[in-house]
Amino acid sequence: MSEVGFIAQPAGQTTLDAIEAIAKGSDLTKLDIAAAYVTSSGTYDLLKRIDATLGADWASVEKRWITSFDYCRTQPIALESLLSLPASSVRVYDASFCLANCGMPKVPFHPKAFLFRGKEMDFALAGSGNLSRSGLSKGVEVGLTLAVNRKNPVEPTSAASIKGLRSWYKKVWDDATPLDAALLKRYVKLFESVPNLSHPATTEDDLASGETSTGALTNKDLQKLRVCSHFWIEAGNITKNRGPNLPGNQLMMKRLSRVFFGYDPIAVPENTTIGSVDTSYSGGPVASYTLSYSDNKMDKLNLPMPGTVGPGAYDNKFLLFQEVAPHLFRLTIGTKSQKATWVRNSKAIDGHFKMSSGREWGVF
Repeated sequence: MSEVGFIAQPAGQTTLDAIEAIAKGSDLTKLDIAAAYVTSSGTYDLLKRIDATLGADWASVEKRWITSFDYCRTQPIALESLLSLPASSVRVYDASFCLANCGMPKVPFHPKAFLFRGKEMDFALAGSGNLSRSGLSKGVEVGLTLAVNRKNPVEPTSAASIKGLRSWYKKVWDDATPLDAALLKRYVKLFESVPNLSHPATTEDDLASGETSTGALTNKDLQKLRVCSHFWIEAGNITKNRGPNLPGNQLMMKRLSRVFFGYDPIAVPENTTIGSVDTSYSGGPVASYTLSYSDNKMDKLNLPMPGTVGPGAYDNKFLLFQEVAPHLFRLTIGTKSQKATWVRNSKAIDGHFKMSSGREWGVF
């Protein structure tokens, strides 16, 4: 037997929905993905959905990923995440040429193909979306899914189609360069270079904010917030939200700072919860902290509790958030000397900002 389905984002079934359905009903043993580029938010959404679907069985699934360094659109932190998975291998199409030419490809790598193998069934998903949040669920995308029972391939053309895709994948896989720590380090150097972070390549995860008020972050600013791995800010005087005699833990940030933490720059009503930010303070336990849009028109992030999992107080400290995995951040407190370095790094890519209060912040 064979089955055909379709993807019609965002109103109908999304690519993530289709992947979840396949994972649920296939006794999945192998996953092969080829995607033009991979973003942090896309990786986070995909792995979260599959992990929730398969649970402990996900660890034993053989995983292969082919992507590219084309135009520096793939985020290194997403590659690190894929490499860290159990039974997972990553390869990069024409990696050496791209690195030697500042991310410009000789031949663009542009597929979006997902191949699944279960104990009895083979599945193929081909569409228009990359391994990005927009490509997997938010953007306007289309695609087709095809399922074939290997033991009873009633329609030979369907079985032949999946076999042909698997042959294509094998050839590309064999020709691609295995991603290891040394190759990733070379790509990180290119990705985090001043020219690239000053003018990052646009992906479909970059959205226009529509915010045009005085002092608003521009769309170019928001692109830098999405691709940079470090966000620092002068905390200033933290509101005594826990009572007059207790240090506060609510950090007020520039509106749309949420983009650094993986959220879209969309308008929301005041006092709206945007989501959560998984954070650890100086290597301590990871917990989820609420991110919201406050009635003072600023993004407000709850911080690890002072005096317990956090420092004694945050007032007038220099805070640095580093993304260490998709949607996972390490918070540290810096010295004046370290803050001066952060300022230099941010100014080098035009990522240094001041709020109306005078508090400085930036990304790099």
